[in-house]
Amino acid sequence: MSKKNTFSPPQLSAEELSKALYEVTQKLEQSNRLLQETQQQKDLLFANISHDLRSPVTAIRTSIEYLLSLENITREELTASLELMQRRSIYLEHLINDVFLLSSISANTKKLHMETIPISFLLEEFFFTVSEDTRFEQRNLYLEVPEDFDCFVSIDTKMFWRVLDNLFTNALKYSNENASITLGAIKENSRVHIFVTDTGIGMEEKHLQKIFDTSYMIEDARTPSSSTGTGLGLAIVKATMESFHGNVWCESQVNKGSTFHITLPLVSPPHGYRQA
Repeated sequence: MSKKNTFSPPQLSAEELSKALYEVTQKLEQSNRLLQETQQQKDLLFANISHDLRSPVTAIRTSIEYLLSLENITREELTASLELMQRRSIYLEHLINDVFLLSSISANTKKLHMETIPISFLLEEFFFTVSEDTRFEQRNLYLEVPEDFDCFVSIDTKMFWRVLDNLFTNALKYSNENASITLGAIKENSRVHIFVTDTGIGMEEKHLQKIFDTSYMIEDARTPSSSTGTGLGLAIVKATMESFHGNVWCESQVNKGSTFHITLPLVSPPHGYRQA
C-alpha cells in the first residue's frame, strides 16, 4: 500500500498569530488607502474636466443663441461671435487632446517612436524655435548648453518636444514682462540633466508635490497670462518622462522663480556615428 503524504501546517503561537494578523490588516488598510486616493484623484480629474468643458460650451451656445435672436445681423456682430466660438472650440480641442494623450500614456497604449539622438541638437532647435515664437512676449531667453555637449538619449522626439514646450509655456505663464527664462543641460554620470529656470512669481513649497497631479492648478499663483490652460500639462510631462525612464521635479521660491528639472538616462551613440 502506498503511504499517503500528509501536510501539517506549522503551529503558530498566539503571539505569532496575532502579529501575522496585524501585518495583514496593515497591508489591507494601506491598499485601501491607495485605492481611495486613486479614486479621489479620478473624481477630481473628472470634476475639473467637466468644469473646463462647461465654460467653452456655454460660451459657444450663448453666442449661437445670440446670433439666432438677431433679426438683422451686422458684419461686426457676426465676426465677433464667430471669433469667440473659434477661440472656445480651439480650447475644447486642446483639452480633449490632452485628456486623450494623458490617458494613453498612463495606460501604456500610446505608441512611442523611440530614436537615439544627440540631445544638444534638439535643445538648440527647440530654443531657437521658441525664441522666434515668443519674440513679442518681452522675456529674456537664455540657452546654457556646453559646446562639447555630446550626450545621446533614447526618446520619442515629438513627445519630448512637447515636454519642453509645456515647461517653457509654464515659465511664460507664471512670469511677468522682463523676466528671464533659461533652458540648460549638464551631464551627470550616466544621465543628462535638463532644466528650465524662470525668475517669475514662484510658488510655495506645499504645491511642489502636487503640481504634477492631474488638473492641479495653483489658484493663488496667477499672472494675467496664466488664466488659461487645461491644467494637464505637467501631468503629461510626468507621464511622458516616466515612459522614457526619466524623472521630473521642481524647485521654487515665492517671488524668486522656479526651476523644473528633468533627467534622462544616457545611451551609446548609433553605430557608425561621427561627430561633425
